[in-house]
Amino acid sequence: MGHELTEPVHWRGRQWAVTGYGIEALDGMYHVSATAIWPGPDGTLPWLEALCRRYGTDRDDLDAALKVARTIWSAPDALSSLTHDICPDDTRGIGL
Repeated sequence: MGHELTEPVHWRGRQWAVTGYGIEALDGMYHVSATAIWPGPDGTLPWLEALCRRYGTDRDDLDAALKVARTIWSAPDALSSLTHDICPDDTRGIGL
């Protein structure tokens, strides 16, 4: 696992971490911006279900990461506290 997580690392689980960017897979394959941790207008989190359908995703660990992330970024803060995109979608893994 040579992937460096975005600092600060607020929480680290078995497969997922909550970082200064949002939620990141420890292997660097997937990352979710803090702006995407709350449901959209339709009340869904499409990225969550997509990741849970992937082979090998530790659903309990991902759920725990989401809970921790939501304690760090309240719904309005998720949009206003990030002044720039730390990790653009085309730089690493799959931007979700």
